[in-house]
Amino acid sequence: QLLVDNQPELLSITNVPNARVTAAVKTAEWLSGAAEFKTAGQMREALQKLQDLGVDPEDFHSLDVPYKVDISWSNSDAYKHYDVVFVSKEVDKKTTLPLNSKLRSLQSYANNPLQAKAARKLIPQLQTYLTQKLPEYMVPSAFVVMESLPLTPNGKVDRRALPAPEPVKLELASSYVAPQTPLEEVLVKIFAEVLGVKRVGIRDNFFELGGHSLLATQLVSRVRDAFGVELPLRSVFEAPTIAELSKAIASFQQTTTQSKAPALVPISRENRRMKLSSLNKENQQP
Repeated sequence: QLLVDNQPELLSITNVPNARVTAAVKTAEWLSGAAEFKTAGQMREALQKLQDLGVDPEDFHSLDVPYKVDISWSNSDAYKHYDVVFVSKEVDKKTTLPLNSKLRSLQSYANNPLQAKAARKLIPQLQTYLTQKLPEYMVPSAFVVMESLPLTPNGKVDRRALPAPEPVKLELASSYVAPQTPLEEVLVKIFAEVLGVKRVGIRDNFFELGGHSLLATQLVSRVRDAFGVELPLRSVFEAPTIAELSKAIASFQQTTTQSKAPALVPISRENRRMKLSSLNKENQQP
């Protein structure tokens, strides 16, 4: 109606919902966890309600108007929407359509060679700060440096667009210290297997190397198999280094040994006769 009444030389409509792919896009979003349906029938009913929300691109070409119709993918959301431009057939010159989407900065088209170096300095600083403010089990085991956080149309953080954290070997404050005792040597091997690292020093922190509560549970299980000690899970949080944990294990081993009942010693025949005779005398007394 706008084309017939006003007859503009050019008219553009942006971000038109694409009816051809609306069902497929919504199904993919729902299957990824955006919505919960107990049955496929419920999903089918929801899709039927969305049929009238989009416009088929062919509907614009079918309009009986003296305009040329150009359709292209939308810059903001290409797989869901498209843009339509109506250009009067009487216009011979080329027309320019302003771009409404926000342009990226020139820096985004090139890499930053110093970003990795800056990240190596920033991440330990963040970890030190969080260690002072939070319990060790709440300190993140991985850090990802980003230029900005991805946002949803509502302005909230788009968690699905966040990159998966990669295991990062943080630069530890202390230098490498090799194990000094057989107990520490076994713990070094257990730490390396549980954390998936090649070399572990006795002063390296379990959580700074990427450990968390689930891996701490595996560590306690390995310690039980290796030393026969039922180490409480909290011991890993209280003593996160091999030097500290080895002392805790040694203390538990000593406590367990002392608490055991004395071994039974067989009595010889002579001692048995003496014991029995003394018991008989006691029973015969009035």
